[in-house]
Amino acid sequence: MLNSTQRLKIQLMTNGMAVSTGARAALSREAESRPLTLAEYASTSGIALELEGQIWVNAPIADHNPNFVAATPHRLEHRADEFWVCSGRDEVRARPVPVPAFHDQENDDGEPFTDYAVTHTDRVRISPIGGCSFACAFCDLPFKMRYRRKTIKGLVDAVRRALADEVLPARHVLISGGVPAGEDWEWQNQAYGAVAEAFPDVDVDVMMVPVPGLLDARRLRDLGIHGLSLNLELYDLERARRIMPRKAGIPRQHWLDFIEDAVDVFGPGRIRSLVLVGIEPLEETLKAVQALAERGCEPVLSPFRPDPATPMRDHPPPSVEVLAEVYERSVEITRRAGARLGPRCLPCMHNTLTFPEDAVDDGSAWPGS
Repeated sequence: MLNSTQRLKIQLMTNGMAVSTGARAALSREAESRPLTLAEYASTSGIALELEGQIWVNAPIADHNPNFVAATPHRLEHRADEFWVCSGRDEVRARPVPVPAFHDQENDDGEPFTDYAVTHTDRVRISPIGGCSFACAFCDLPFKMRYRRKTIKGLVDAVRRALADEVLPARHVLISGGVPAGEDWEWQNQAYGAVAEAFPDVDVDVMMVPVPGLLDARRLRDLGIHGLSLNLELYDLERARRIMPRKAGIPRQHWLDFIEDAVDVFGPGRIRSLVLVGIEPLEETLKAVQALAERGCEPVLSPFRPDPATPMRDHPPPSVEVLAEVYERSVEITRRAGARLGPRCLPCMHNTLTFPEDAVDDGSAWPGS
C-alpha cells in the first residue's frame, strides 16, 4: 500500500500544483533570477521537488502545462524559510531543486549550454541531435525543434560545465535526444565514445531506440558506456502504430531480443526500458512490464504528461487510481521475475512512478545540498 507522501507524488503527477506568490518570491530570491524550471521536455516541464522521505517528483505547473493544470488542490507554499506542499489541511515539507547556474551561460562558441545539456536533479542530459527524425505524437521534440546535428565539442564542453556547476552539479550523464537520421548513425556513435572517454570516472548512460544498425550493445560497452535505456514506451501495437509509427515499425521481437542481449552484455541493473502509463489500456502496460522484467530489464514507469506543443495536448494524464494500480501490480510482477522497477537513482525518480524502496542507491538530496 502507498503511504500518504507516495500518494501525494502520484496526485501531483496527475493534477500538478499551483505556486503561491510567496513561494514564487522565495524561489526567485534563492535562484537569483533563474527561472522556476527549464521545462525543456514533456516529462520535465514542472518543478522538481524532494518531499519528505526522499520521495522525488516533478510537479507540473500552469506556467508550462495550462492544458491540464488548472483547479489543482495542491499548492507550493513558503513560510518560516521552509517550503511546503499544501493540499487542503494536509502539508508535506518539500525542497525545490534549483535550476543550474549555467542556464543562461554560453560556451566558447557563443552557444547556450542549454542547447546541449540540461540538469534537473543530479543527472545532466545531453542531446547530440536537435529535434528528431521520428515524430511520436506524445513527444515535443519534433514539434519544437528543427532537426540538426550538434557538435561533439559542444557536448563535451556542456557536460564538463554541468559537472562543475556551482548550484546544481551533476553526478552522472544521460545521452538522449532525438533519433538520428541514417546518415548520422556513425557520428552518433562517435559522440557516445567521445563523451565516455572524456569522463571516465562518471557514469554515462545512453537512451536511444534500438533501430537495427544504429546501436550495438557490445560496441557501446567497449566505448565505456555504463548502461542503456531502450524505451519500449507502448505495448499495444495498434495504438503504437497510430501514435509512434516509426518506432512501431521496429519489430517487437527485435526490441525484446536486443534488450535481452544488452542485459547479457552489460550485466544486471544496467538496462532499463521506459513504459508510458496512461495512453494504452492498463493491461497492455502490465504486459510490457512482464516482458521486460522476465528478460532481466528494469521497467521504468513514466506517467504520460500531455505537452501543449504536441498532437496529444488534450489527452488527459492518467488518474491517481490508474497510477496507483499500475505501480502496485508492476512491483508484484518485477518481484516475481527477480527484477525491480527503475531507475535506481533516487533523484532520477522525479518524473517516474518509482519510490525509494524500489532502489539500490541509498540516495541523497541533490549534490551540494
